[in-house]
Amino acid sequence: MNIRSKFLIVPLGLLLATLVPAGPEPNHNTACAQDKKIILERADRLQGGEERSPAGRIEQVRTVSGNVVFRQENLLLRCDRATEFLESGTVKLRGDIFITDGKIEVYCDNALYFPDRKIAELEKNVRSRTLEDDLRTKSKRAKIDNVNDRVWIFDDAVAWQDDRQLSGDSIMVQLAEIDGKKKAKHIVTSGKAFFAARDTADTSKELYNQLSGRKMTIDLKDGSGVEGIRVESQARSLYHTYDGGEPSGVNYSSGNVIEMFFREGKLHRILVSGNVEGKQYPDRLRGASDINLPGFRLRFDERPQF
Repeated sequence: MNIRSKFLIVPLGLLLATLVPAGPEPNHNTACAQDKKIILERADRLQGGEERSPAGRIEQVRTVSGNVVFRQENLLLRCDRATEFLESGTVKLRGDIFITDGKIEVYCDNALYFPDRKIAELEKNVRSRTLEDDLRTKSKRAKIDNVNDRVWIFDDAVAWQDDRQLSGDSIMVQLAEIDGKKKAKHIVTSGKAFFAARDTADTSKELYNQLSGRKMTIDLKDGSGVEGIRVESQARSLYHTYDGGEPSGVNYSSGNVIEMFFREGKLHRILVSGNVEGKQYPDRLRGASDINLPGFRLRFDERPQF
């Protein structure tokens, strides 16, 4: 049997990796500064005072508000209000937050940056997109760890690109230095991990290959194309098969672990281990909703609009 089915995974780490600067320190002409300073370009008001910090103590603060714009080289940040806690250096952003470097855009309502740990936490209506390939994400929270080159999106995290959808309780992207640039090396989706991709060989454009489990790890070759996928715990796969270019049915597999291996972005081999079950549905069941994997739900209507 000639299996012709394509699973493509998106490099999510490119979304946020360059958007949060590292190591701000107080500076007389910036709301926060670093080796490459973030310049306060404009704000309607500047004021001082005291406020309880995220650490729970009362600190002296410096606050700018009203049409706030920061710029750092090619990085642009807009928000309604920014507060720097002068003792801890923590920076709190509030209201209509927009961050871009000209290639990636991130939006949210609230954000905190902790310079001592070089960690940024985003929350409330977190969404992002890449301008070149229109990769979009949506979640309730996100976290960026500059020290360990990791990016998380939490709480009903979903990512879309073209006709592909990846979702889970959390999605973590491990970045690596590749050819002088930070690129996604691994993507780990935990808790109700589900990947759905439209079957590109299907002319009706209504069939979706599916993969699910408690944990899904995606390895990206050279930070770009998919090299392998490993699904652990309650692992299931459903993909449409072809023989000589003609539809031949639908393959279902389940087990403790499912491993997928790829060549040039195309599914080459599947290995299922531990409590293995499998079946081949006849071609007449292609597109039948009752053979979809548990939890299959297309959510393209939820994609953030910009």
